Amino acid sequence: MDLINRKWFNNIVHLLGFFLMVTAYRDLWKRPKTRGPKWIWGILIFLVNYLGPIGYLIWGRHVPPPKITTRAN
Repeated sequence: MDLINRKWFNNIVHLLGFFLMVTAYRDLWKRPKTRGPKWIWGILIFLVNYLGPIGYLIWGRHVPPPKITTRAN
């Protein structure tokens, strides 16, 4: 693989990491509750490249339980 193709591949990998980080931070900012303190997730997202954002998006988000609706007659 020559140098031009390696630069192209590296740029794509770095952009993917950047978009993962931005997506994780955006979700962290908007989500009212997470599994664990938000400030710890913010540090992990920033410091642990690729694994921090992926870990947050898989395990850190708190998904509220579905609302059960009943029909009142």
